[in-house]
Amino acid sequence: MAKRSAEQRAGGPANEKPAGDERPHGGPRRRWLLALDPIFEAGRQGASARAWDVEDELVAVALFGDVTIDLSDTRSAPDVVAIDAYAILRDVDVLVGPRVRVELFGSVVRGDLRNDVPPIGAEDCDRVVRIHARALLGDVTVRLAASETART
Repeated sequence: MAKRSAEQRAGGPANEKPAGDERPHGGPRRRWLLALDPIFEAGRQGASARAWDVEDELVAVALFGDVTIDLSDTRSAPDVVAIDAYAILRDVDVLVGPRVRVELFGSVVRGDLRNDVPPIGAEDCDRVVRIHARALLGDVTVRLAASETART
């Protein structure tokens, strides 16, 4: 039996990319944040968040535990951060800094999607945080970080 190359098994060239999917670093960087209470809670906030290089895509899964993602004062972040948030019986909280435009959309079954960040125009923002949320008996909330609300 003849061996088939990866290219033949995939039905085309192995390194072919879809049109419009050009990334300068070879592809999107992704980080998973998983919370399973009482085992552990996940997230990036506080001093550890300030030393964090934010990936292009974040996946937050709150299953019996809360996930908090603090994007307010990170070392570096892309212009557009995509977050897939799954709030199952608990909450996903996203904290942002000033001049961040938030796009929150998704579906809810007995929970809440809440964007407490004041609207900002596309020309006035430094970064866009795009959140695709799914909540089942949980909440997905986006708000300004505590240090930012104290200044306003």
